[in-house]
Amino acid sequence: MKNEENKLIKKLKTGDEEAFKKIFYRYSDRLFVWAYNITGDSPASADIVQDFFIRCWEKRDILPDKCSFKAYAYKSVFNASLNYLRDNKRFVYGYEITIDLIDDDVHDEDIEELKRLLLKAIDELPDRCKKIFVMTTLEKKKYVEVADLLGISVNTVKVQVSKAYRILKEKIG
Repeated sequence: MKNEENKLIKKLKTGDEEAFKKIFYRYSDRLFVWAYNITGDSPASADIVQDFFIRCWEKRDILPDKCSFKAYAYKSVFNASLNYLRDNKRFVYGYEITIDLIDDDVHDEDIEELKRLLLKAIDELPDRCKKIFVMTTLEKKKYVEVADLLGISVNTVKVQVSKAYRILKEKIG
């Protein structure tokens, strides 16, 4: 499959529309689910994926050769989804869970590396920030509940979660 993917990317880089269509149909649904699991917003997720593929077509000559397209696509959509959350001041739960939901047959070492980097980055967050991030995202507690448990304001919880997302984006790329 990886060899077939490499051939499609080479064709895409030369402007082959059929190769682009094949790549689009192969990844668009999976990327939509990935974006939706992060944003929780169906129209925004569709826009994120559409924008990704538009950029792929417009900048096809500079698509990466060194890593798999799948890893590149997931990382790009992940970053765009985080940007959406930041720009819209929205926070969604469950990054660790959504990574496991990318695809049933994910054996791609680049995706596994992204998962490893994300979990390592979460582990390296400042203690208070990590505790709040884990409680809100992995334990799925509401901001008000976290604020009550820790004796802090809801705004402090929001600020710490926002800080965590910013740090994660910086560390992951």
